[in-house]
Amino acid sequence: LLHIADSIFETGPPWATWQFPMERLCGMLMPLVHSRQNPYMNLIKQVTMWLQFAHLQ
Repeated sequence: LLHIADSIFETGPPWATWQFPMERLCGMLMPLVHSRQNPYMNLIKQVTMWLQFAHLQ
């Protein structure tokens, strides 16, 4: 716990450097990738479908 004060002094307030939102987003996107050959296109299709279903509700 003693390193926390030094870390805040060096990097600024925790809310500005906290990575939980990005880690949560990565955790939501990773299960959507099913293709090893073309993961980016697969991710685009999955997210597009996800947004279309969300729009229907």
